[in-house]
Amino acid sequence: MTGKRLAGAVFLAVAAGVVGLAWNSLRGSEAAGPVDSPTKPIRTVIVTGGHGFDQKAFPKLFEGHPDIVCEFKPQKDDSEIFEDVADWPYDVVVLYNMTQKISEKRRQNFLGLLDRGVGLVVLHHAVGAFQDWPEFEKIIGTRYYLKEMVVDGVTHPMCAYREGVDFTIHVEDPEHPITKGLADFQVRDEGYRKLPHAQDNHLLLSTDNAVSDKQIAWVRTYKNARVFCTVIGHGPQVFTSEPFRRIMARAIRWTAKRNVGRDDAAPTEAASGRTGHTGSSETKG
Repeated sequence: MTGKRLAGAVFLAVAAGVVGLAWNSLRGSEAAGPVDSPTKPIRTVIVTGGHGFDQKAFPKLFEGHPDIVCEFKPQKDDSEIFEDVADWPYDVVVLYNMTQKISEKRRQNFLGLLDRGVGLVVLHHAVGAFQDWPEFEKIIGTRYYLKEMVVDGVTHPMCAYREGVDFTIHVEDPEHPITKGLADFQVRDEGYRKLPHAQDNHLLLSTDNAVSDKQIAWVRTYKNARVFCTVIGHGPQVFTSEPFRRIMARAIRWTAKRNVGRDDAAPTEAASGRTGHTGSSETKG
């Protein structure tokens, strides 16, 4: 065989090997399930239950973002979504539930997801979920106590809320990817008071309204997961607030460890309605 023929044969063999490797890799990826990629939509599960909300208006909070695909999962047994996570398909969990029961198995499965780096977004009344699970407060950096409780020798008073509050929301960290480029904004929603807040929460949004705690939204890490938590989100007006919709989309992207800096969708048409709340209510004086 001449030198040219030998070189040509080697080239064809190498090319065939590369194609074969690529095909086997593709088949292997399909067999193993979806592969995380920045070009794939962020698979987001929104967990609800244990608290009323405007079911028509609430989905508007997540609409208009082609890179975010949401699936709503109302819980009939408080936390059954965490019963079996072996084939977990989601990149981010959004908690909008105030359910209470979560078995030891489900707790460990939830912690396992966080250890795997699944993102966590905690919205409004979800800070009152799982009252009998002390670790949940450590995960999210706060808790809405539904009654006075003693935890680790510390007495926590029952928390309080007030509906229909006009807030000025201040951007505490204008350089964080979730809040970068955003200005202070106005919103009407529900205020929470008397919540404990972990010292290692990184504060993103605050208010000086006296009917609310200062802390409105923050980020933290737990195991290998990024966590975003906000105490507003009662609705319905806030569901179509352009700044808040932008913050929520960015929070999902950030907790999914994706690129946050992309164009955001325009706000949807405003909706109306009211929902209830469990806990003590402060009325206007």
